[in-house]
Amino acid sequence: MLHYCKFMKFGSYMFKKTFLVIFSLLLLAPIQAAHAKKLNVITSIKPVHSLVTGVMGKSGEATLLLKGGLSPHIFRMRPSHIRALYEADVIFYVDPKLEEFLASALKKKNKHLKDIALARQDGIKLQPYRKQKVWIRNTDAHDHDHETDMDLHIWLDPANARKMVEIIEETLSRLDPDNSFTYIQNANRMISRLYDLEEKIREELRPLRDKPMIVYHDAFQYFEKAFSLRSVGAILLKSDNTPSVKHLKKLKKLAKSKNITCVLGSPGSHPRIATVVMSGTEAGYETIDPLGLYHDLGPDLYFNIMNEMAENIVDCQNNDNNFKLNLK
Repeated sequence: MLHYCKFMKFGSYMFKKTFLVIFSLLLLAPIQAAHAKKLNVITSIKPVHSLVTGVMGKSGEATLLLKGGLSPHIFRMRPSHIRALYEADVIFYVDPKLEEFLASALKKKNKHLKDIALARQDGIKLQPYRKQKVWIRNTDAHDHDHETDMDLHIWLDPANARKMVEIIEETLSRLDPDNSFTYIQNANRMISRLYDLEEKIREELRPLRDKPMIVYHDAFQYFEKAFSLRSVGAILLKSDNTPSVKHLKKLKKLAKSKNITCVLGSPGSHPRIATVVMSGTEAGYETIDPLGLYHDLGPDLYFNIMNEMAENIVDCQNNDNNFKLNLK
């Protein structure tokens, strides 16, 4: 029954397009160029690149700007990046407020470049930033509202990822109608996989819904709300801030009073700060990597990120990687 409902949710998306695409291909086939120009596609961060390559399949390749273990918070555009951007047909990214390095470059873009800020597209669910480092009650989700300061880690909600796939497919199909049927087929495979991924992770994390956590950096709430998890505070709100002694004492007190079972770190975060918060509790510690900084590129990267995050949360809650440091 679940698979039937899943099919019905996105089946109309495929069927309403398939007939038109096949009809268009039949009309265009006699006049198609023997060597059609491939789209020049640019992506910003790894999760977006993964979804784009999943839709493109073998019809082309997408270039990633932030390669290796680079974070959008520290990335700087080089002349080669600007040149590649100027020569591109389309760029997919999250939002200029996340990939700040793109803001000035896009002002000088060529007039034919389509820049797709995924967070600003219809159908993407946005969450407001939590402005305090300690929170007990989660706020409800807010739809498109760009007048407030929004959390832009949108890909961590599988529902948003599915919508991103649709947006990517529709954009590529408009720019490259010769390959539109391929894009539609690939998009529907990705959407089906995303439904399966969400179902799998939800079952894995269901027993942990009432176990409170503290996160190192508040970049995690889309995942939390998608899978009904509960965090009560963050060591940092922004990655470049240093937590005050007063705040760490407050979190330490909160960890004891709320019986915190897990502290989730971020790549590059020093575990010693987490141990200050954890001391006196039985909480576990694990690192989560929402950007997939050290994962191999490809369509599977997004799924690997999400699965790894779920596995690390289970390990953290089960104290499989627990360490203790007696601080006086």
